[in-house]
Amino acid sequence: MSDTAPLLARPRAAALLPVLLVVVGSVAWRRGDVFSGGVDPVVATKALVSVAALALAFRLDQRSTAGRRVGTGGMWVLAVVLVASVLGALGHGTLVPSAVVAVRVAILAVTVRLLVRALGPAVVLTAVVWSCGIVGGVAAVSGVPSVLAGGRLFGGIPPLNPNEIALLAGVVVIGAAWPTVLGRGTGLQAAVAVTALGVLWLTGSRTSLAVLLLAVAIAATRLRRPQVGLVVGLGLAVAAGALLLASTDAVSSFADRTDASGNSTLDSRLIAWGAALDFASSAWQWAFGAGLSVKLIPVAGQWWNEQLLDSSWVSVVVQAGLVGALVALCWVVSSARGLRRLPPVQWPVAAGLLFFVVLRSVLESGLFDATPALLVLLVVSLAGERGTHERPPPQLGRTLAPGALDRGPVHLRG
Repeated sequence: MSDTAPLLARPRAAALLPVLLVVVGSVAWRRGDVFSGGVDPVVATKALVSVAALALAFRLDQRSTAGRRVGTGGMWVLAVVLVASVLGALGHGTLVPSAVVAVRVAILAVTVRLLVRALGPAVVLTAVVWSCGIVGGVAAVSGVPSVLAGGRLFGGIPPLNPNEIALLAGVVVIGAAWPTVLGRGTGLQAAVAVTALGVLWLTGSRTSLAVLLLAVAIAATRLRRPQVGLVVGLGLAVAAGALLLASTDAVSSFADRTDASGNSTLDSRLIAWGAALDFASSAWQWAFGAGLSVKLIPVAGQWWNEQLLDSSWVSVVVQAGLVGALVALCWVVSSARGLRRLPPVQWPVAAGLLFFVVLRSVLESGLFDATPALLVLLVVSLAGERGTHERPPPQLGRTLAPGALDRGPVHLRG
């Protein structure tokens, strides 16, 4: 499969298996569980899955003859974030669990880089979309009883929370919409996109839905000659949405959700964010945070004592300090700038996925943890790095190989 192959074409098994293991190992296996150290069967099994993915990626890299080079900028940036978090954990007393989480993130990052070097960014991105679809689909189907009971869609196997399913569904929607944006869409891809969008709606994740629509719009900025079916489909979708808005309370009930405390979810987030500003007790902690294992923030003045940090950026300040947060911000900006180096055929999906996971991270946590969101960020970031390209075969020297333009090397500007 070349780097210009459309997403949702059947991926190579060599790519799908290790990426599927990465996704399986990075989603939650227990609902509401926050890792605080220690080893149990679930923790040990997840570790084995991640190591198996790393071993497969290493084997693929060793056997690859493509001659690809992959930049290291993103890896160094992530290393700084991880080191900062470990230094912060050392001072906060959470060294062991935070170091374990940092190792998980490092294993995921190394696995992704090996896969990109062995198979190319487009092939890996295709496998990411398929893997998110497989894991999210199984979780959604097995979690149908939660919807029938009148609630949000929770995963059954694995037991994902609604926001995690929404992330996986959003990745699939963008991946399925990409060929349509390029004018190469099929009925199957449209059906997959609509189904994934329906799954996202059932999760009740307002943040993911709003950000997804914006990300698809960003990807569509490269659309020059829309298909007739696309125009008609969008017109029907707008008409159906207007009818839904006028005749039902589905939108208002979707938007006006409150949490278990009776507060709106945004109010609850603001309470946690305010508490995060008072969390650091020393200059060292302001600089390096308290470690990646810190997921709960103490809350004062409420009837509850602690709360999850529902923002990747507030989380990274608490977990890796100002040093980690500033470095992470520079990484995201650099990844967005790197999009200009991608071939035009890759730009829509890469831009859509990047903006989806980054904008979503403002209100959702996990972007800088061992999660599918970090997986997406890493693949897109590595694809757009200046050092990522394919070397010409040694025997050709400076001669352009026949069909080289068809491979769509990643360093071409879109």
